[in-house]
Amino acid sequence: MPVIVTKDNKDYYLVPAPLVTFNKQVYNNVGRPGFGVDYTVSLQGTLVQTHGNPYYSSNTGNAALADSTTGWTKTPEVETAEVVDVSGINRLSATIRKQELIRSLFTNPVINGVAKPIKLTIKGWDSGFNAGSGIVLQGFVDDISFDSDGRWANPGSYSVNLRNTTFLGSANGVFTSGNENLQIGSGYFISNLTDNVDIQEDGRTTLIFQNSKINQINKVYTVNRSITAVGSPVYDANGNYANNLSPWQQASGFVHSYMNIGSGIINQTSISGIKSNLLEQFSNGSYQAANFVYQESVDREAGTYSVTETFLLYSGIYPVIESITINNDTGENDTNTVSIQGTIQGLNTANGFYYYNNAYHNAWSYFTGVVDTGIPSTAYYYARGVMRGLTDLTRSNPNFIPWLHPRPTNKSVASDFSAGTISYTYNYDDRPANIVPGSISESIQINDTYPGELFSVTPVIGRSQPVLQYLNSRSEYKRSLSISVTMAQTGDPTFIDINNLGNITDSTNRRLVLQRMFFNEKPSVSQTPALNDIFQAANPVNDPTFTVANGKCFHSAPTENWDARTRNYSYNIEWTYERT
Repeated sequence: MPVIVTKDNKDYYLVPAPLVTFNKQVYNNVGRPGFGVDYTVSLQGTLVQTHGNPYYSSNTGNAALADSTTGWTKTPEVETAEVVDVSGINRLSATIRKQELIRSLFTNPVINGVAKPIKLTIKGWDSGFNAGSGIVLQGFVDDISFDSDGRWANPGSYSVNLRNTTFLGSANGVFTSGNENLQIGSGYFISNLTDNVDIQEDGRTTLIFQNSKINQINKVYTVNRSITAVGSPVYDANGNYANNLSPWQQASGFVHSYMNIGSGIINQTSISGIKSNLLEQFSNGSYQAANFVYQESVDREAGTYSVTETFLLYSGIYPVIESITINNDTGENDTNTVSIQGTIQGLNTANGFYYYNNAYHNAWSYFTGVVDTGIPSTAYYYARGVMRGLTDLTRSNPNFIPWLHPRPTNKSVASDFSAGTISYTYNYDDRPANIVPGSISESIQINDTYPGELFSVTPVIGRSQPVLQYLNSRSEYKRSLSISVTMAQTGDPTFIDINNLGNITDSTNRRLVLQRMFFNEKPSVSQTPALNDIFQAANPVNDPTFTVANGKCFHSAPTENWDARTRNYSYNIEWTYERT
């Protein structure tokens, strides 16, 4: 049985064939046993001065044919042929030179500063094994030693230790292409794996609302996970890295497969491993993952690749974290104002680099879907809740909720696209409710003029002051009504937006838009019932505190003013009447 060493595309036959010992090293962790295998191949050979390879002859001129296939004959007869011309005085030279050839043979070649493996083949002399069967591997030499038992003149032993990760071939194909190497189906070869997970409370909370009220306040958790793999060197028959993957690339491929990371895009719809386990364990799966951050680290010389994964665990429908501050002020005139300041921090749940589900998009979805839901908004109910908690009336009537106007006196919203945050402020007060539907602000003033004494003023020449004379009568009763209203935009989609008026080329359509602004949206037309209610309530004939003489109430010509662009409306009227 020869042991063939292939180096620089030449085959060298070790004769007598050394004994071959295999040591299998299985890499295990407690949590993941058997994820990798390496081998140590030990050759225990005998160096015979007068027989075998490397072939030595003192008649060859150079005594030994160094690195020549002629000196490493592969004929079976070399096992028994005796080299008679190696006399006693030449045995030391034969020993030294044969050792040098073996050391040279088991020196890994270096190409462009990188050591290449040595191909080792173990097979028999028969034609079946010559046809290619046997154990074939690419290995690195760890050490060579020559024992002194032969005293440099008699046959002595030597040993060579090589290491390899896979086998290029075997007699029955079990070891072919690394089939025996345990790699949990990833197809990559590693010799070490660490997976550390750290879970901490984030310190922030998520709010879950139900019926415009805070229903739950849940914690947020930060998860840090660090995975490091050490790749194994795997070679093809030509001594190159198999599939052009160096050890650190083997480690990288394994980690990416292990963590279910695709080509630069994190697949969060089918997450596996620690993430899915955590999501199942946290509050029976009510938590979700967001804000994934990945950091890579590569050590080419050590063949290592590591990924640090950080993400948040949150609960709720919306992936956001909201902080709210509420201030209540009571003035000297017992008026109440409530200020709501909130910051919405969106969480990133985007798949890759898409816009949707990124931090800002999630923050905006929450703001428009939960906080700013119209009039009244959720922020209004925050303020009402604070007012209820502060008023003493709730002690005697727990169902009483103090009045606040549902339309804020001021509202501001600030967006930070890069940070994924939205900050808002709502200011409310307890001013009375609006009477005219669709109005933003209202002012309704009633002025009463009561009768005064009638007298004449007569100037007299030479008198320092006029003569005043009472006419034995009084002036009339008067009442004036003044209404000032600012209307909100109607948002009626059946009409063309006034902002696009300059783009309308058809004169008929332009006229329709202007007429709608000038007449249809005027409160006296669009809100006739509400204005009529105000008119009738202010009319002296309907005043419940006195009685107007029948047919003795007259009103002046009403005036109204409508600014279609600013949407400011005013109405004025005056009554003159007589009481019974």
